[in-house]
Amino acid sequence: MKAGIFTTTIEKIVDMGVQETRHFKLTFDPGTVYDFEAGQFLNILIPETPEHKAIKRPYSIASPPVWKGYVVLCWKRVAGGIATNYLWTLKEGDKLTIQGPLGRFTPRTPLPQSIIYVSTGTGIAPFRSMIHTLLAQNAPCEIWNIFGNRYDEDILYKEEFEALAAKYPRFKNVFTVSRPKTWKGETQYVQFMLKKYIPDPKDKHVYICGLTSMINEVQKTALEMGFTKEQIFFEKYD
Repeated sequence: MKAGIFTTTIEKIVDMGVQETRHFKLTFDPGTVYDFEAGQFLNILIPETPEHKAIKRPYSIASPPVWKGYVVLCWKRVAGGIATNYLWTLKEGDKLTIQGPLGRFTPRTPLPQSIIYVSTGTGIAPFRSMIHTLLAQNAPCEIWNIFGNRYDEDILYKEEFEALAAKYPRFKNVFTVSRPKTWKGETQYVQFMLKKYIPDPKDKHVYICGLTSMINEVQKTALEMGFTKEQIFFEKYD
């Protein structure tokens, strides 16, 4: 599908975690066809205001293509950020203009024996789309979700991912929290979780999404473990 301009309606807003992160469900007008691939992103078009010019900002689609009629986005409020501070003023029922779908951060085929998704914070968004898609397709590969956050409360979609792991034996979560409060699970950074849980790089792909510093650390670790650059894919959020 070629990228286009679409008007959506904000059907639902959910506050998530303690880091000012929100989940937005954007619905399309009846009859609208919006096809995309798991892992793609779209641009939010921010209108001109007295304080700033019109701008656009990219956000990964956090829902799978098989959920028709709407898309889900999740974003974290950035101090001083024009886009997220504008989005924070919106409420359910408001209109939002988007441009897309865009991007090529999608599952490479043929699929390997195992896919390892490594993310922190809202970097989970494209992986939520990919994970739901691969599981719905009964893809014959093992899927790992290595997901790092600062605090216990920040693990986005935690219960949802746990339910998927209970339903699909080939799907495995590794949650890690770097500043635990009551958390009793893993506490090291995601690159150490990759090394701990994925000892053999043979017939595996690693996808990484988040901030550049984290991506660099995970990529460095993966290469030291014996992964090749052709087995590693990433998308930066800064």
